[in-house]
Amino acid sequence: MTDASVQLAPRGVLAGFVKGFRVVSRGADARPYVRLPDGEVDLVIRFRGERGAAHAIGPRLSPLRKGTEVLTPQMLVVRFKPGGAYPFFGLPMSELTDRILSLDTLWGTEGARLREALTEAPSVVDRLRLLDTALTERLRRGDVFEPAGAYTVRRAVRLLTEATELPRVDALARELGVSARQLRRAFDDVVGMGPKEFARVVRFQRAVRASERAATPDWGAIAVAAGYYDQSHLITEFKHLTGTTPGALMRTRLQSTAARGGVERRNE
Repeated sequence: MTDASVQLAPRGVLAGFVKGFRVVSRGADARPYVRLPDGEVDLVIRFRGERGAAHAIGPRLSPLRKGTEVLTPQMLVVRFKPGGAYPFFGLPMSELTDRILSLDTLWGTEGARLREALTEAPSVVDRLRLLDTALTERLRRGDVFEPAGAYTVRRAVRLLTEATELPRVDALARELGVSARQLRRAFDDVVGMGPKEFARVVRFQRAVRASERAATPDWGAIAVAAGYYDQSHLITEFKHLTGTTPGALMRTRLQSTAARGGVERRNE
């Protein structure tokens, strides 16, 4: 049995903050998990028999690698948009960067009750409904207040992710009507990294996606298209963010995908 993943789009008020829900089923031949830097936050609930565990995985500036010994047969994953997780956790996202914290730690007894309810729910549909309700209620009740710069940060995130040429931090700050220092501080709180680091992650992800679309990646062309100065700049950035070269990283990811059978179904 290979790994399988079903992705569901959020609805209602959650759509502005949540990128998607995933239901993951892992087979006995599951491969090690690697998550690359992407500027996003995950809430992961793992199920094994009658036991469950729930953790928030913070935004990454380095890869997260998990061996097969920690993988569970079934998981629910909530992927938050960049800057979208703060209202649900109520702490500066910089405190979560490159870290994993349990939901019990973040939400106290409320987190423990939700984890237990999810574990005891009779079906995946019930689990998704419980999770959707808990997140929606937490967002609506208003006892977690966002930093004053949250709206500015989310606007900056859109500008960076949609920009053909990534702007410098000072130019981005001027366009948003704030100082570069204010923007950096707000990014640390809401995204978990500075705007310069987030722009590097955006550029890195563009290069990764372009390489996955090509049978034989032309790293020089990918570097130019993604916004690097040249291929040497791309290689340096890949080593900084992943500890390895672009070619070695892509070979590892292709082997992992082939081993999983490339199974992923989307319901959007």
